[in-house]
Amino acid sequence: MTHKSHTKLAFNHIASNKTASHFLSNIKSISTYSLLTTLFALFTITASMTPAQAELVDLSNPEPVIKFASRDASWLKPPSFNFARQSLRCTDKETGEPIKVVRGQKLKILLELLVDRQGKISRISVKESSGNRCFDRSAARQIRSGRMRPFVFEGKAIRGKVDVPIVFIAE
Repeated sequence: MTHKSHTKLAFNHIASNKTASHFLSNIKSISTYSLLTTLFALFTITASMTPAQAELVDLSNPEPVIKFASRDASWLKPPSFNFARQSLRCTDKETGEPIKVVRGQKLKILLELLVDRQGKISRISVKESSGNRCFDRSAARQIRSGRMRPFVFEGKAIRGKVDVPIVFIAE
């Protein structure tokens, strides 16, 4: 005859309460951690898919710079130019040979000046070179000795740009 044994798993009542509550508290902490991890992942995915909203701001100088014609510019104190033929001699960068200025040679340069609200020349750039580096440097250096009348727009002194041609004929 076969005899079946009926076995029931029985835990100590006190032990089963501690084990169950410990098990449930672990599940709660794991669930909370999983929920936070999932929310962070969703936030990261959403943030990475949303394009950043940014605005480019030029902090260099908030004032506008207006380009003026040469006829609109006037000198408060004109620059004094002194081009000695000896000072205009230099060497060619590529060949190393001296560049000489001969009598009757015409050197022409076009400088762009940035003039501040007080009429001071704050920046000089060469727009068209004369072909003689020494003359170009000398002209740019010597034009700083002048001071312009401030440019006026809508009744206010403003920063402005102007092209200034300089022509020198060697004697």
